This record gives sequence, structure tokens and C-alpha cells, in this order.
Amino acid sequence: AETYSGSTLYTSCFSAQSGFFTRHIFCAPYSADKVLKIDMGTGSSTQLTETYSGSNLYASCVLVAENTNSKMWCAPYSADKVLKIDTSADSSTQLAETYSGSTLYTSCFSAQSGFFTRHIFCAPYSADKVLKIDMGTGSSTQLTETYSGSN
Repeated sequence: AETYSGSTLYTSCFSAQSGFFTRHIFCAPYSADKVLKIDMGTGSSTQLTETYSGSNLYASCVLVAENTNSKMWCAPYSADKVLKIDTSADSSTQLAETYSGSTLYTSCFSAQSGFFTRHIFCAPYSADKVLKIDMGTGSSTQLTETYSGSN
């Protein structure tokens, strides 16, 4: 059996489609250093190979299914970049844009444009701007309006 140590390793998980069947659960790292993949058929788990450093990395993700290919998009909580998990390729990457701060985003929603889901919007928690993730280009940006206040 797999053993993972630490506290609050994962907080945001989604079941992802593999082919025509939902077979795996993917979890974004919170205090862990790798994405977790759980096989619901065998009851086993593994971690993807890519490594991320820090703590309280990702607390909010959105799963977007495109035909039989699903991707998880995770807003930075205390990480400095958006995380994309490709569930069909068993891989993860961080987008290029960098953000600073802690407890940045805790709530995200995918927005449909026509027949396609193209953008994800994340409400600021401690950040001062809304985060927009463009799934088509694989980039992210903050909207221009600034908000202030405490959590």
C-alpha cells in the first residue's frame, strides 16, 4: 500500500474520465509536492512525476471535460502559478504567469462561451484582482479592477 506523510496534503480532488469511463481521481497538491492519482478500479494510488515546492499550494480547482479528455485547472492559493493537470496524459504543468502572495484564490468557476468552455474565473480571497484562466491559450491574467478588504 502507498504511504504519504505530512498534514493537509490534498484538499481539491476530482474524478476524471479515461476513455468513456470515469476511473481515476486526481488531487492537486496542497502541502504535498506532487499531484495524486487514485485508481478507483484497483483501489491503488500513485503520484505524478512533476514536483512542486511550497505549502498551501492549491485549494481550488475546476475540472473541464473535453470529449474523453479532462483537464484540471487549479488557481494559486499560496503557489505562484496556475496548475494544469492533464488527466489523459497523467502529467501536470504550471502556466508561465507568476502571482505573489498567500491565500490568493479559493473559489473558481468555468464559464461557457457558445458551445465551448474557454475561461475559468477565480474570485479573490486575499488577492486584489479576479483571476482569468484562458484554457485555449493556456495562459492566465488578472482583470484590471482592484478590490480591497480582508478575507
